[in-house]
Amino acid sequence: MRIERVPSRHPRQGPSCLLIFMVLAVMAGGAYIVVNREQVRQVVMPAPTPEPTRSAATYAARGALHERDGAFLEAIEAYQAAVELDPTRLEYYLPLVRLLVRENRSVAALELIAAAAELDSENGEVFTLWAAALLSQGNRLSQTGFPTEADLAWQEAVNRAQQATNLNPNNAEANAIKAASWVQLGPEYFEQANEASEIAVALEPDNPVVRQHMATVLENQGYYDQAILEYQLALDQDPNNADLLIGMARNFWATSRIPEAILTFDRAIEVDPLNADAWDGRGYMYFLIGEYPRAEENFWEAYQLDEEMVRAQAHLGAARFRQQNYEGNSGAIPYLEWAVEQYEVVTPSNAIYFNMLGLAYFYTEGVCDEARPLFEQVQEVLPEEPNSQFGIDLCFDAELSQP
Repeated sequence: MRIERVPSRHPRQGPSCLLIFMVLAVMAGGAYIVVNREQVRQVVMPAPTPEPTRSAATYAARGALHERDGAFLEAIEAYQAAVELDPTRLEYYLPLVRLLVRENRSVAALELIAAAAELDSENGEVFTLWAAALLSQGNRLSQTGFPTEADLAWQEAVNRAQQATNLNPNNAEANAIKAASWVQLGPEYFEQANEASEIAVALEPDNPVVRQHMATVLENQGYYDQAILEYQLALDQDPNNADLLIGMARNFWATSRIPEAILTFDRAIEVDPLNADAWDGRGYMYFLIGEYPRAEENFWEAYQLDEEMVRAQAHLGAARFRQQNYEGNSGAIPYLEWAVEQYEVVTPSNAIYFNMLGLAYFYTEGVCDEARPLFEQVQEVLPEEPNSQFGIDLCFDAELSQP
């Protein structure tokens, strides 16, 4: 049997007692809040506790912790804050400059070390770091197509390192930097470079900076296998240093060990994904084995990271040239043009880009008004260079075939 609910004959005509009670309670609470609004506001929204201003020493200590943990960019920011808060403390400048040199930020390093020298003009570490920043600046100028300015920076690095060793002949890093700067200046300085690097290693054989510069001295004289050993010794002490990995990879390439070079460039990119040198180096390895699309991808990354790197633009143009992609922003010509303009003077190492640009002009325009001068420029410096002669012959044949 189903029981059905029968509606009431007298439905409710107003609010229930419970509803009336709730309304009265809310009104009472509201009145209380109005009367005691200040006390309630402090409970619900307590006044914020002001954070004490950090001192320069606190930032410096934070920088040291970041540096210890390998967080170098964070360490740089912390040390910069310390210097800004208290620019009179030399001990805040020195670790900051050292990290800036490590990160290849030579312009900022030079500005800071000049300020540090005003605080203490007889400090050997100041002159050592000054020399290190100048060596880095010379490397950068050479990389971006300013060889004369690079030589001046390297010579000034020698001078500053000499000031450091005058203050302390047992300054291993100053001797090592002096050696690395001398060897960049040419064969006439190789003997001095060898002597200074040997002194540095004898003084501090476990110092990765010393080993790195010994490797530089060796590789510039063609002793690539010995340089690889020096880089490995440096990496034993500083395994996450991208510059050491890049240096080792280049020496693997110099000894025709391209697979090892590629793997080492891989490690450098893992350590420092924003390192244009590492991307460019790996791209060049792919270029050498004919994998031009992969080479182009790496060169493009290098160019995106450092648009002033002449080598990266020259390599990007070369990879596109090999794929017969000549014109427009996605072609070889604009990048080869910029690189050749920066190089200005033909050398055995950059002649290929002059030739490629000339051939790209010929293949796209079929005329030699712009191509021939490039081939002739190479011939003036390298009379036996076959590619420039090939280009001149192409132009000669094209001109003969014209009506």
